[in-house]
Amino acid sequence: MRRLWRRVARRATDCSAELTRRGCLVLAPHPDDETLGCGGLVIHKRAAGQQVQVAVVTDGAATGAANMTREGIVTLRAREAVAACARLDVAEDHVQFLGFPDGALGAHAAALEDRIVSLVAELSPPEIFVCALGDGHRDHVALAQAVRNLHAQGRLGGAAVWEYPVWFWDFRSWRPEKASNKAGFIAGLRKAGQAARNLNAVAVDIKDLKQRKREALACHRSQIGGLEGAHSWNGLPPSFLDFFFHDRELFFKLDAQAARNPQ
Repeated sequence: MRRLWRRVARRATDCSAELTRRGCLVLAPHPDDETLGCGGLVIHKRAAGQQVQVAVVTDGAATGAANMTREGIVTLRAREAVAACARLDVAEDHVQFLGFPDGALGAHAAALEDRIVSLVAELSPPEIFVCALGDGHRDHVALAQAVRNLHAQGRLGGAAVWEYPVWFWDFRSWRPEKASNKAGFIAGLRKAGQAARNLNAVAVDIKDLKQRKREALACHRSQIGGLEGAHSWNGLPPSFLDFFFHDRELFFKLDAQAARNPQ
């Protein structure tokens, strides 16, 4: 997947100046995606005096811990998100939690679209940043598809929409679930290669902001192996996290045609 990153990044146009000029709404499928996907960009926008709102869509309860109730996990992950956003210079009153069930967002498609429309009407963001449809994770796909539907229908108040890749950099997002090992590997390589050729990425320079971004991610202790009593979960692997600490963050501009068609 490092090769995929290099291929996408090599073609990316630097839009650091353009993407720091306006405020935005960040739609994060889970607590931590706001930091992983666009933490550096958020810092840039705040330093330029722009307003940033963050909406965490699911409750994050799927992170298991033997010694915590579901409610306890939800509370913990919300607290982690608020702390992380503070390191990105986004105040707590600019962070909202929509509370959809972690792992089952696709079952609430209509309610999700209605909630996004309400948020946009309330906040009037010039830009919306959302996870990429190519992420593969079912909650990420459900959220990205909801935003694409609304964009295609003209229901986002004219906001420009950008997608940020997260699980896009994990091979499981490209490998067909029911394919055999060899066939799945080949199909995954082809699909990822096609994406690298077809997606026109833009880049934002974050080389001077990586430490701040790391500090924000460190607030999500449950996601980096710091959740005491966790079972079957040791945190996001360092090899995966490396993708989010290159000198540039990558984004895909969503136009009307792309909104109507999957990657």
